[in-house]
Amino acid sequence: MPSAAPPPLTDSDTFPIDASAVDVAWHNDDQNVWFVTAQGLMGYFEPRSPWGNTVFSQGSGVTGTANSLVSWTGHGAWTFITGEQGSAFVKCMNDGQYQVYPLNGATDCRSLALGMNKQGRPQLVAPLISWNQLAFIEAGGAVSYSMMYPDGLYAVSIASQQRGRYWLTSPKGKALVAYDASTGTFGSPVLLGVEPRDVAAAPAGDVVWVATKDKVIFKYTVDGGTLTRVETPFAANRMLATADGTLWFVSTAGDAVGYVLPDKGRAATIPTGQGSRPSGLTMSADSRLWIALSGRKALQRVSRYRLAAVSGDDQTTTVGQRFPKPFEVKATLLDGTPVGGQKIEFSVEEGAGVFENGEHTEIKHTGSQSEQLGFATSSLLTPLKEGPCPVTARWTESDAVASFTHLTVNPKPGQADRVRYVSGAGQTVPPGKSFDNPMKVIVEDAKGNTVEGAQITFRILEENMASFPGGTDIVRVPSGPDGSADSPVLTAGDKQGDFSVQVSVDDTWVSLLLRQNIT
Repeated sequence: MPSAAPPPLTDSDTFPIDASAVDVAWHNDDQNVWFVTAQGLMGYFEPRSPWGNTVFSQGSGVTGTANSLVSWTGHGAWTFITGEQGSAFVKCMNDGQYQVYPLNGATDCRSLALGMNKQGRPQLVAPLISWNQLAFIEAGGAVSYSMMYPDGLYAVSIASQQRGRYWLTSPKGKALVAYDASTGTFGSPVLLGVEPRDVAAAPAGDVVWVATKDKVIFKYTVDGGTLTRVETPFAANRMLATADGTLWFVSTAGDAVGYVLPDKGRAATIPTGQGSRPSGLTMSADSRLWIALSGRKALQRVSRYRLAAVSGDDQTTTVGQRFPKPFEVKATLLDGTPVGGQKIEFSVEEGAGVFENGEHTEIKHTGSQSEQLGFATSSLLTPLKEGPCPVTARWTESDAVASFTHLTVNPKPGQADRVRYVSGAGQTVPPGKSFDNPMKVIVEDAKGNTVEGAQITFRILEENMASFPGGTDIVRVPSGPDGSADSPVLTAGDKQGDFSVQVSVDDTWVSLLLRQNIT
């Protein structure tokens, strides 16, 4: 009978199971999360009330160690057991019956993947590390082998949309290698320069991720043949690439789930708890991520929801002046599917700012149609104090959160204290012609902050030497958001000679004299 587990408290929670799992796999046949122990015992967890789990403890009779697990629709769950006397593929069906398919000798195997053979039929693929070749097993148990690969093989991953192309890592060759099932040949190696470990192909087969012994993962773009280096907080042991472009990874040394979001060059983490030792990961049909915690005899479920900041970060303004752009987020499932009609709460610390509703929080909803599907946009925020002004967006129907942390609020400028020259003085034109450039100045307060809205006066001191539009010798211009102001077009009179333009600001004692020349 299945053992009961407590119901979850949130959308991300930990569920005890009766075994210490080293890998997990989602099984379409029974819609359960299957797991395997280091001794090769298999079982499954039911991710729904009453949240039970079953371990088929009678085992296969094969003594040794297992590392990985693959589910095969219609053909049970499979692992590979390495023993001192020999190695074998082991299958476990939903009723708990084990079936063993031995090899002729002992070899270690890090990972398994489900692919297609050259006839288009499914087969399991296993890199045999000490034998330097691949083993293939069909649903009926027939085993065959590839040619030898002299530089050795370690791990395998096969894209779900390109089942006939196998991606492999070669530690001795320090390379990523493709195998073509239709021809039975290995491709040219993609040199990495370091020793690779696990590998993960995106579902479409356009991107392949390679882990190393160090805290580095490589992203290989297949069409362009480019490699991108990504630093990670811990060395990755298992990886999973999802359809939206995200890479997930775990390590028994990390006590965290790591991930690299699409188009990001750095990794982030979700802690799983001290001593949890995450060892495997899989995604269920409802887009939830499940993690095997080998240190706790438990599975952890990561929220199926994601809220990503799209735009609005990296802005600067002054106290009392609105940020120029709103904050936009996108609500999706883990597999990248956008979700419309969801309530998103935008908020800042009380007293730090207000949205257009006059409050420090506001509710918006994600769009439900076409290009706006899944997107929610805040109103403009007016900060009330200087310093950092982090904004948080929370998907209220889930535990997903997005943050805008690169927002700066400068102190409100004081009164205009001085005017500073920028450009436009020292020009020369013939009589009757307009000067090429305006005169530009900036108004500042006593601390050097720019001042918006100050009234700047441009006054021609010598009579009949030049004029502004309308024939006047004096104009007033307000300073803009950056404190600057440009004079109107200045036109020379009929006489030759030098003349001065005085630039001053209301309520200040400082002015400038800008000289111009007519020849």
